[in-house]
Amino acid sequence: MIALSQVVPRLADAHIRMLVSEEPAVLIEGPRGSGKSTVLHAIADEYGVPVVDLDDLPTRAAILEGSVAPLLSPGLVVIDEFQHAPGVLSTVKRVVDREGGPGRYLIAGSVSGRLLPAGTETLTGRVHRVTLMPLATGELLGAHPDWLAEVLAAEEPPSVRSEVDRDGVFELVAAGGYPGALFRPTPKLRDRWFASYLSTVADRDLPSLVDIRNPGAISRLYRLSAERTASIATMTELAQRLDVKPQTARSYLDLLDRCYLTHELPSWTVGVSARVGRKPKLHVTDTGLAAAVLGLDASRLGRTTMGGSFLESFVVTELMKQAAMIDQPLALSHFRDRTGAEVDLVVERSDGSVIAVEVKSAAAVNRSDGKGLRFLRDKLGDRLIAGVVFHTGPLTVQLDDRIWATPVSALWGGAGPKSE
Repeated sequence: MIALSQVVPRLADAHIRMLVSEEPAVLIEGPRGSGKSTVLHAIADEYGVPVVDLDDLPTRAAILEGSVAPLLSPGLVVIDEFQHAPGVLSTVKRVVDREGGPGRYLIAGSVSGRLLPAGTETLTGRVHRVTLMPLATGELLGAHPDWLAEVLAAEEPPSVRSEVDRDGVFELVAAGGYPGALFRPTPKLRDRWFASYLSTVADRDLPSLVDIRNPGAISRLYRLSAERTASIATMTELAQRLDVKPQTARSYLDLLDRCYLTHELPSWTVGVSARVGRKPKLHVTDTGLAAAVLGLDASRLGRTTMGGSFLESFVVTELMKQAAMIDQPLALSHFRDRTGAEVDLVVERSDGSVIAVEVKSAAAVNRSDGKGLRFLRDKLGDRLIAGVVFHTGPLTVQLDDRIWATPVSALWGGAGPKSE
């Protein structure tokens, strides 16, 4: 079982510190428990300033009653869980507009700004947003998850010999990346943490922000999403299972997305085929939480038919985390042609060049596993930088022109868990 014994340094730390030194305001968004507060407190300690923690009820009450003096302190002001008092953003706007200059505010929140009340200040043009998700596997293992940056630079994947076998890969998939769970030393304690976490987000955090008229529906919808991860979401089916109207199911799924528990990967359609499917693909954003909700440990997950879907969501999320730390615009989507050709993930740069990714749970792959990648290569020509099939075997091999197969562990350099 993968477990943490100490606080893990985040690869985002240096990126966020750089932004604080260059931008007037930096806003860190991401799910509750992803490590945002740890990053905030570390930076606040370096600057010798307190954290205005709006998860603390007395602090929140004082701010809501108009005591904004802590928000006006000179130097860096650090605010945590701002969504509990979104009016603080209006104060931030006034100060930034008046003073300008870098290093004025560092803010964190556990919901997307799209979930805040209408009329809430958005800080457009005044804040740089960073998404901090739970630990990347490379962070958990003390390695460097920079595979995507390497491929973008070299235009082919690095050659890797994996230290992680198929069982080890599913251990990591089932572990997920939430520090609070990973610090728990036994499966029972970890499952208890996951249950409490989902209940807190679904039954406390969301109802405090929006009117939810079907108690328990959000938790049930997350379970349904876990069962269907890496698939096209069908609102009619979800609505029937929840016993709500399709538009209600749609709004509840949006809530899960805005709390970073799920992510809908849009369909990629640019210049490929008139027969491209246009529906998004639903992914859970932490496979550890999803596995716990469904009662799946690593062994069962590796054997069940859902194992391939969980592995796909795991790889997609790992690459989303890497993309967030790359200082260039990258668009992530999936591709599905109505003739049957599909690719699990398309990463597109602003110049239109593309990296295409397929995920297979098998330990051995062959040329036929790159069928969808070859379809895109033939359609895109030189726009395709590389097509990559991730698998659970040990080696990187070239399958075809600009198409490779590589281990899932290549995402963090091939390293396995360190021996105790």
